[in-house]
Amino acid sequence: MARIPLSVETRRQLYDYDRRWPIKLGLRALAIPFAFIAMILFAATTSVTKLNYGGNDWTDGLPLAPVLLALLYDPLVIFLTLFQRRGRPIHPGWNVGVDLLVWGLAIPSIVFSVGDGWFWYWQPVLVDFDGIVPCDDYNFWSQDCQPLIYTLGRTEIAANVFLAFILIIHFTLFVYACIATHKWRKARKLTAAERRNIELQYNRSPEEHLESQPPAYTPSTGASARTPVSAVSEEDNPFKDAEATAESNPFHDEHREAVKYA
Repeated sequence: MARIPLSVETRRQLYDYDRRWPIKLGLRALAIPFAFIAMILFAATTSVTKLNYGGNDWTDGLPLAPVLLALLYDPLVIFLTLFQRRGRPIHPGWNVGVDLLVWGLAIPSIVFSVGDGWFWYWQPVLVDFDGIVPCDDYNFWSQDCQPLIYTLGRTEIAANVFLAFILIIHFTLFVYACIATHKWRKARKLTAAERRNIELQYNRSPEEHLESQPPAYTPSTGASARTPVSAVSEEDNPFKDAEATAESNPFHDEHREAVKYA
């Protein structure tokens, strides 16, 4: 996927909500050209078949449903996630539903398109002894007699290959969406349980409980620069009189010297 200039806030929200967002959006961006090419191939096959052979070629028209759905939904998700919602992803339930429709419709589309493909009519050419290819019953579906069905067959094969890529991509995105939905439901249940516990314990909402909490203590710069002060004041010092008596005792120094040299 080409690099898209995103703001710092958008990138932060993208990584906060889902760290796999480059993979998911990259897969959707990759599916867009695949869906566009498959749409052109299936539409051309259906139109040429109806124009030359008549009837309703619904087996090549059915794959247009998942192809068009992918072609519309994938760029919409990329636009909403990156630009409209600024990094906040859409609800994962939407991805579960749409991706399920895409790969769920792609499977029968491939089965019917391949099962009724023009390439099943291909047959080798039987040449006469003189080198001429007669377009009789034996060579009616040969490339020399019916070159158009070979072109249509190759177009069908290419279209179904691109549709198979779309199926694989959207099945992968479907698995990612299921995981994201499970995490979202788990987080929602946990949030509801925590809210309920606060309401039962404090008989108030979590918002009211947070407002009633005292502010956290943050020491100021001026207070931290001051010199620590003793917790006991001079008046409450129980050893004040004893210290004064010791200082006024004339034998205090002599006793100290005697102990020193004893």
